[in-house]
Amino acid sequence: MGLRRPIKISKEKLTSLYNHPLSAIQIAKKFGFSKSGIEKKIKQLKIKTRGNLHRKYSRYKKLPFTGSLKEKAYLIGFRLGDLNVYHTNQVIVVRGSTTKPNQAKLITGLFKNYGGVTTTLAKRGTIEQCVYLDRSFDFLLPKQDSIEAWIKNCPLCFLSFFAGYFDAEGCVTIHKNSRLSFGGFEIQSYDKQIIFQSWKQLKKLNIYAPKPAISQPAGYIGKNGVVNNQNSWRLSIFAKESVWKLLNHFGCLLRHEDKRKKLIKVKNNLLKRNILHRGIKVIELNKIELPQHNHQ
Repeated sequence: MGLRRPIKISKEKLTSLYNHPLSAIQIAKKFGFSKSGIEKKIKQLKIKTRGNLHRKYSRYKKLPFTGSLKEKAYLIGFRLGDLNVYHTNQVIVVRGSTTKPNQAKLITGLFKNYGGVTTTLAKRGTIEQCVYLDRSFDFLLPKQDSIEAWIKNCPLCFLSFFAGYFDAEGCVTIHKNSRLSFGGFEIQSYDKQIIFQSWKQLKKLNIYAPKPAISQPAGYIGKNGVVNNQNSWRLSIFAKESVWKLLNHFGCLLRHEDKRKKLIKVKNNLLKRNILHRGIKVIELNKIELPQHNHQ
């Protein structure tokens, strides 16, 4: 009897194939090994088997997505900005990593009514979260640098998408110079197409901003020593009238607690910046309301 050919495949590769999702027989055929050989390798590398995975996922109650298109658009925007999503043959798995407690709180609030959310503190100081969802959340799987047509064709859906993307990537800020201070909104992202498409969609809503520009070029080395492998793009909205309109249009759609608190500061900053251009008066600014958002 001849010697069996050793199975040379990394744990990472075998885990990926097994979980996304091929059977032991399919993997064996793919590489020309026996089913028993692959099963032995899975056991040898201590890869969780289907049975173990099923028990792990079944601990959590998972409900199908029942939200509106507005809710769906927000989740897609937030996912493209901040989340890693993949699937097994049983569930959609969402992962998030952050150093900000209110970001972790937001992720929990978005998904807790649909599935299990686990939260752990990593040794490096980050908050690691994992969410197990019903397969009806497969709309979160695509990771593309573009905004889907149905979102762009519906102003409210776009604003909801933009709110989700902004909660993940954006910043509500007040800049100061020697003469004055001015509040506004800013996003920096590698997603060039999403940035430019958002800029064009905002223009359709008469919310104007300078054309997005590169904020940090590929090869830029940050203070933490990390090198950008591609260009980072910035979209900034600081013109008084446009800030007012965006605040009025999507302020109540933001869900990130830190950003919502800063909206009040931006509103007060607008009130101090006298009368807006093009006939919008200070008294109209006083009508801006920032209602509490129901996350459910």
